[in-house]
This record gives sequence, structure tokens and C-alpha cells, in this order.
Amino acid sequence: MIPTHSRPSSARTATGIRFLENLAYLVPGYRGYKDKDLRREEDARLRGRVLAKLQVLRALIEDRLALVTADRMDERADALDRRLRRLESLADAVRYAPFGFSGFFDAERVREETLESLLETDLLLFQDLDDAIERMRTTPFPPPTPDDFIRYVLAFDQEISQFEIRLIARDKIRGAR
Repeated sequence: MIPTHSRPSSARTATGIRFLENLAYLVPGYRGYKDKDLRREEDARLRGRVLAKLQVLRALIEDRLALVTADRMDERADALDRRLRRLESLADAVRYAPFGFSGFFDAERVREETLESLLETDLLLFQDLDDAIERMRTTPFPPPTPDDFIRYVLAFDQEISQFEIRLIARDKIRGAR
């Protein structure tokens, strides 16, 4: 195996550039990652998409909360209400994050490797949200037993924790430029 430090840097850069240029054709909105004049616009679109998906999750939790409230399942209602508040906090974190004013990107030059990592993190972030939405839509509710309900909310907690981890990773990538 060839050590990383002995590989020609031009090969890595050329490969990275080709990879990123190919992504521009495959990923809607990718152009905003590449073109520094569009980065703030892409930031606004990205935030809007994340907030829209969080709103879908919120609506699904609210629907389930209405079901358990109607059946007077107080413990289940409390558990769902806590998840609802967690989603609201996440939405606020996305909406009002300190980097929001200048966007996920700033006017400085961003390395190609950073853009590649950022794009990968964003794609995974959206996949996490899509998976959580799909699971909530397809899992029968209310679960038949208290243990099933516990598994239901724990699965939701894991999905939301994964989303939070991706947001933190995204911020770290941005800071590592």
C-alpha cells in the first residue's frame, strides 16, 4: 500500500474536483456548494429543507399525541410531548444557529475536501430525516403494548440523536477549513 503522504497531491485534487463536478449534475442545489456567490442562497435552501422535514416529523408526533390524549394515556402523551419539544428545540437550533447570519459558508475560499465532506454529511443528514419520517408513517400507532411503545419512542430518540450528531459534525467540518 502506498502511504498517503507519498501520493501526488494533484491526483487527489483532480479526483476530488471530478467527483464534486459530477455531483453537481446529480444533487439538486449542489451548485451552491461549489459557487461561492451562491453559498448563502444554498444555506437558506438547506435550512428550509431541514426545517420542512422537521415540521413533517413534528406533525406526525402531534397526530400521535392526539391519539393517545384521546385515549387518556397520560404517560404516553408525556413521552410524546417531550419528543415534540425536542423537535422544536432542534428546529430552533437550525433556524437561529450562530452561523445562520453568514450562512453555513462564508466568502472565504473553502477547500474541495471540505466541500466533499460537507456534502456527504448533508446527504446523510437528509437521509436520517427521511428514514425517521418513513418509519413514523409506516409503524402502526399506537403500539399494542407498553413495551412496544417504549421501543417506539426509543427508536425515535435514536433517529433524532443521529440527526443531532450530523448537525454537530457539519459544524465541525465547517470549522476545520
